[in-house]
Amino acid sequence: MAKTKESFRHPAEYYTDPENSIGYLARVVFRSFSRLLERRTLTHDVSAGPWRFLRQLWREDGITQRELSERVGMREPTTVVALKGLEKAGFITRKKTSDDRRKTFIFLTPHAKKLELVLAPMNAEIHEIATRGMSDEEVELLQGLMRRVIGNLADETRNLSVLSDVKA
Repeated sequence: MAKTKESFRHPAEYYTDPENSIGYLARVVFRSFSRLLERRTLTHDVSAGPWRFLRQLWREDGITQRELSERVGMREPTTVVALKGLEKAGFITRKKTSDDRRKTFIFLTPHAKKLELVLAPMNAEIHEIATRGMSDEEVELLQGLMRRVIGNLADETRNLSVLSDVKA
């Protein structure tokens, strides 16, 4: 539920400075992190887009296209396009089962499975760079605070009306 003007932590003008915006700072962190990681993963023909999908499939292979889309945080049409590219690159195969022909399951190829051992250390290296000068406790605090922000925003999003429920 939205707060009244009097109960904001800072006046609205405070957030016109991007340096005071959590959203802006998170975006800068994400872009910088992604750019550095991609410079390393591209040596194995994995750009930022495929990386997001591979990382989820390394955690659990053989999930449905819909599950993968949700875990990556992308809409299904976008996922379909990405999966075509991953399949063409030899990273995944897509299979339907006789139980439910509507569901498409995504499986890593042996090549993509082996890439985890090569690419995961690159990700760890970028985390080390990003958290340079922070103690383990500070990194855990940062992760916890970011998860709380994500949860708060997810809760608020769930409370929103569906666009079709809003009168024009």
